[in-house]
Amino acid sequence: MKKLFKDKRSGKITTVAHCILNQNSRVSGLAERSSMITEIVEFFWRKKTGILQMPCPELTYAGVLRKPQTKDQYDTIMFRSHCRKIADEIVDQIQDYAKCGISTEIVIGVDGSPSCGVSETSKGKTWKNLSKNGKVKGSGILIEELRFALKEREISIPFYGIQYERLSEDLANIEKLLKD
Repeated sequence: MKKLFKDKRSGKITTVAHCILNQNSRVSGLAERSSMITEIVEFFWRKKTGILQMPCPELTYAGVLRKPQTKDQYDTIMFRSHCRKIADEIVDQIQDYAKCGISTEIVIGVDGSPSCGVSETSKGKTWKNLSKNGKVKGSGILIEELRFALKEREISIPFYGIQYERLSEDLANIEKLLKD
């Protein structure tokens, strides 16, 4: 697609989970940082790639003071519908950018999340059982709905799930996935 703008835009964006840019959105006790994951922000700044922040479906559905829940607990018709609406809005933005020659390079989720896990999510009937059931292979609900919405519109974008304890490794892997 031809670039429509004659300015300093890079023509590249990445789509990231809300909590990467705002740790205040995480469930009480789960924030890994005081504000944001600066390594990711700095990485995309160096790559001259803008950032599109996905809304946090857990925050917009249950609020800041919500209790931690697993994917099994969130997987209801109401919450899935909420995630589908968010996914459709994200894809609308991705398509709008694409019409102007701005490509979405990658979607970054947070593995272990019931909503934004890419290759790993949480399982269990209650959060208390999480240590017993723990993380399992699979995607969170928003990521499932986003993949479905992209597939419906025949858009292909790579996904990657970060884990806070392996950020250096994750950034090296993301770099390999990005187009030059």
